[in-house]
Amino acid sequence: MPDFSDNYGVMLPVKHALISKGIAKQIYFEEYESKEIDIISKRLDKNDRVMEVGAGIGFLSAFCAKQIGSENVFAYEANPELIDVIKMTHKKNYVSPQIYNIFLADADGECEFYLNDDFWASSSVVNTVSTRKVMIRKVSLNDEIRRIAPTFLIVDIEGGEKDFFALVDLSGVKKICIETHPGILTDKDISEIFNGLMNKGFWLDFSIIRKNVFYFYRDC
Repeated sequence: MPDFSDNYGVMLPVKHALISKGIAKQIYFEEYESKEIDIISKRLDKNDRVMEVGAGIGFLSAFCAKQIGSENVFAYEANPELIDVIKMTHKKNYVSPQIYNIFLADADGECEFYLNDDFWASSSVVNTVSTRKVMIRKVSLNDEIRRIAPTFLIVDIEGGEKDFFALVDLSGVKKICIETHPGILTDKDISEIFNGLMNKGFWLDFSIIRKNVFYFYRDC
């Protein structure tokens, strides 16, 4: 297996200490985050400004940067162990979105974050017995929203989406791609997220639902 594999035009690392054999296989067969990339590739426009919360290994931010320019893509990842992997992905793809190793919350300060041996399961929410707690920097979510002024939010934060959408100011946001996590959140939790978005004028695009990944949109 080569060091990198092509996914939708993005070269992703498959030989790295944080990339398990299972994830490497998904990358190699273009199954890794395939639901998100299917939605984003169909709904991203050249005039969008993307804020990705939960950047993982840098796949979606690299893809978006290739489409709309690095200056219009901002990637947020709370897991400090993933930052070097994100930078590696971006460098390999000749893109340079802004990367922030912070947790977006109600105010500036510090907070607990739980790392998992499977990087994708790391979260602000304790969900396995194998988590390792670290303290990370937190920054006001809405201050960042106002500073970045995104039109397109991409959110995959392993159960943290409940607190995120209860807090976020969506002024100026027109598009949202969100992965929900029924194994962590209840049906009531996820329904409240959806209801909140619809009350703010967003519509669920029923034509492009991909299992637990959903796309909402509105005209601002």
